[in-house]
This record gives sequence, C-alpha cells and structure tokens, in this order.
Amino acid sequence: MTRGRGVRLWVWWVLVVWAISFPWSGRTSRPQWSRVHSVPFTDPADRPRDVIANIMLFVPFGFSYGRRGAWWKAVGIAAVVSVIAEATQLFSTSRFPSATDVTAAIGGTAFGALTTSVLRRIAAPDHRDTSAAD
Repeated sequence: MTRGRGVRLWVWWVLVVWAISFPWSGRTSRPQWSRVHSVPFTDPADRPRDVIANIMLFVPFGFSYGRRGAWWKAVGIAAVVSVIAEATQLFSTSRFPSATDVTAAIGGTAFGALTTSVLRRIAAPDHRDTSAAD
C-alpha cells in the first residue's frame, strides 16, 4: 500500500486485536482486580497453546509495522495495544487480564519486526565499494 492512500494493514490489525480481546460477555462496572495475573507465566491457567496463539497474533503486526519503522517502536506500540486490551478485561467476570498475554504480544511483535529488518538487509544490495579490496 502506498503512503497516504488507505489505512495501513497494521492499523486494521490493532482493531482486530481489540475486537478479539474485548470482553463481549460478563461485563461489569467494577474492575475485577482479583482476576489480574500480574506476573507472567505464573498463572496455572496459562496454557502453552494460548501463549503461542498470542505470540502468533502479534507477529503480523510486528512484520507489518517493522516494514515502515524501527522494531523497538513496533514493540512499544504492541505493548500499549496489549495493555489496553488487557485493561478492558478488568471489567469482565469471564476474562482474566494477564501479564503473560502482554509478554507474548511483545515477543510476537519483536519476532515479526526483527524478521522484517533481517529480510530487508538480505534483500538490499550491498552499496559498499569492494574494488579497493581486490
């Protein structure tokens, strides 16, 4: 997609993540602080397949955003998106806000963004003058 035309893929991705994370049922007006798991990978309910799914959900964002910006910016944006998504779950009796999900989001984004960076370096022609070394 060219600059200035349409909405970037990663923007749509943010909306999809929030739609997936939003507690569509069991909503309450009081935050459910007792349901928060603030230390990653310590909740007995953390299942490897859920962690992998969260990582994979964020890889496309990292890949897409990483094509246009620094990998660390992608990671920062993903952290904010994930924390906001988890915060909406505070107002649910059926969802569990989790630091594991935020950590998986950051890891998936970093993987996608760094992969883009590596692929860009591989694809870019080497512009150094090697004639002096011959």
